[in-house]
Amino acid sequence: MTPMRGVKDARPDLSAAVRFEVYGLRIRLDGDWPEVIEALTDDFAWFLAAPDPDGGRTPAGDVSVSVHRRPPDPKRFGAIPQSFITSRNVVFQDGESTIVDYGTALAVYDRQRDRFELEGEDEQLVHEAAYLFLLSRIGRHLDSSRLMRIHALGLSGAQGAVLVLLPSGGGKTTLALRALREPGVGLLSEDTPVLDRRGLVHPFPLRIGVNEEDAHLLPDGAVRRIERLEYGPKLLLSLDAFRDAVQPEPQPLAHVVIGRRWLSASASLGPLPRRALGGPLIRDGVIGLGVAQMIEYVLRQGPADFLGQGGVALSRAACCARALMSARAWRLELARDPEENWSALRQLLE
Repeated sequence: MTPMRGVKDARPDLSAAVRFEVYGLRIRLDGDWPEVIEALTDDFAWFLAAPDPDGGRTPAGDVSVSVHRRPPDPKRFGAIPQSFITSRNVVFQDGESTIVDYGTALAVYDRQRDRFELEGEDEQLVHEAAYLFLLSRIGRHLDSSRLMRIHALGLSGAQGAVLVLLPSGGGKTTLALRALREPGVGLLSEDTPVLDRRGLVHPFPLRIGVNEEDAHLLPDGAVRRIERLEYGPKLLLSLDAFRDAVQPEPQPLAHVVIGRRWLSASASLGPLPRRALGGPLIRDGVIGLGVAQMIEYVLRQGPADFLGQGGVALSRAACCARALMSARAWRLELARDPEENWSALRQLLE
């Protein structure tokens, strides 16, 4: 299977199944809702897989996702008690199937066949539910492959990879958009680069989302607007607008930057003792705060299932331990001026 990375405007025929390959995980996407399929194709464009050389168009994948435009029909499942409730939905278990009721949409995940079927009439809801499922399923595959998504901005420069750890809303996207305009700086991921046990940071570029009030930060390119399940609307910048700025090869981790904001101060960058990285790496890597993990499809009986996730935590901890061994630690004090913040960070990329 040949990925189509680096090929501009490479889009599959949406009348056939769309295929992705994400670090060895093969995904097949189909259905009768071309608008949703097109949006998901745009979301994961970096991982599009080319047709088979023998001309096969719809081979089976490791994971199958199908989206359908029709009213959800929960009655076909009969009387099934809830397993647990999240802020987004109600979750039910029926043997090897997880059924998730979103109200105006319904998802069925067959664990044995690794097949996810989603039906509904709200295009935005169906798109986001499928997008979050795919992120969650990809995350489980990466964990099983001893790779780890970390909630950080991932950049690459002359010295190697730089991870910038900031909380959600802390300014990662603003720094990422500024990095796209800087010669010699590559983007690995705006939100969740992938870290391995050798101390390498792998690219994981998706669409870049900004709040509508920050629309002026977006470069020219394909932009679309979405509504999200629990948050407000966002504008999404498609990969084609910044594909050339993506660093396609894994980079050795050189620096980990812990960022924090100050109300009224100048931006500055200063060294930290390496031990200062322990807590942030556990928070943003081992626990994965800010990383889409969708407990609806990871757990079966609710929060109690977290007790069985110890192996995943140990694997992620091993990746973080390697980062502690290889990277220098820095504190980035962020000011109100985005250009001043970039100037402080840029010295690690030169």
